[in-house]
Amino acid sequence: MTRTVSTPVLRFSDDAFDLFLDEAERALIEVDNRGDEPHRRLHECDGGPEAVAELRLALAELADAYPGLCYELEALSERLRCVGVRAAATDLEMRPHVVQLVRLSLEIFFRLYPTVDAFETSFDEDDEEDGDDDGPSPLEVWEANRYILRMLRGWTC
Repeated sequence: MTRTVSTPVLRFSDDAFDLFLDEAERALIEVDNRGDEPHRRLHECDGGPEAVAELRLALAELADAYPGLCYELEALSERLRCVGVRAAATDLEMRPHVVQLVRLSLEIFFRLYPTVDAFETSFDEDDEEDGDDDGPSPLEVWEANRYILRMLRGWTC
């Protein structure tokens, strides 16, 4: 008897997929803001946890390995907008490097902000600088990120 192992399907709501894409774009911005150069990445220790520095390096190296990531994100966003979340999620499953990008980014997020309170402190400081009160609450952002990370951890490439 042959047993097949299937990969769980990524099931997103429209809002969750939007958050996923936002996180992917944020990850690419973080890579762009590094002080080193593509394909010449350095281990940057900024006084934070060592694991965060290692994850940031892995994130940068992944972005270097797939230089067209920003275009892939645009294509996924367009697919979501024009065809819907199921089609976009199906396309995403064919791009495991994009899933890995977001997973790494969220792993960093939760090492930096293991609790809602830790994130809220940082969120409030950012909010004061931006003067923006219209967005989601820190709890909503933290919970949404936790949901997406759990889903990504359950999905294997």
